[in-house]
Amino acid sequence: MMAEGGTPKIRGRDYPGLGLGGLLVVLQAGVCVIGGSGPARWLAVVGVVLGSIALLVLVVPVIQFKRVGGVAKGDIFANTTVVVDTGLYAIVRHPQFTAAWLLALALALYSQSVPASVLGLMAVAAFLVDFRRADARDRKKFGDAYADYMRRVPGWNPVAGLWRMLRRRTRFDVRIRP
Repeated sequence: MMAEGGTPKIRGRDYPGLGLGGLLVVLQAGVCVIGGSGPARWLAVVGVVLGSIALLVLVVPVIQFKRVGGVAKGDIFANTTVVVDTGLYAIVRHPQFTAAWLLALALALYSQSVPASVLGLMAVAAFLVDFRRADARDRKKFGDAYADYMRRVPGWNPVAGLWRMLRRRTRFDVRIRP
């Protein structure tokens, strides 16, 4: 299926790593339900906080893309017609991939078990494959605008993204005028 201008539309089957990674995270959550939290309570609390943030970050891009991404009425949120570089997208290029790996990390921290950690690492590897696929697709779809965006905003490292964003916003002109 093609979007306007001959660009293929995004379909779920175009990103099998998301499906596999999602299944692994569900299995990871099952390990948490069955095994409960690990012995270090503070790690379990960090896991719950990170997991809560990750779930929120999974939802926000849907709303943001629909509002500012030029998505056609009735189309899925990911079929944008412009590069979105505001909000969460000013911090990381792929907030949902970021949320996915944060959720896998959160579940591993909560459980503190080898099975949950291994499932989480496998999920992150699956997400990474589709993350790279999404970047390649967006470079092809948006050209130089996306290449510029890639130079300014990291892919899925929110710490680096926040740092870069703060540096961009706090730059000031120190030239001395005669």
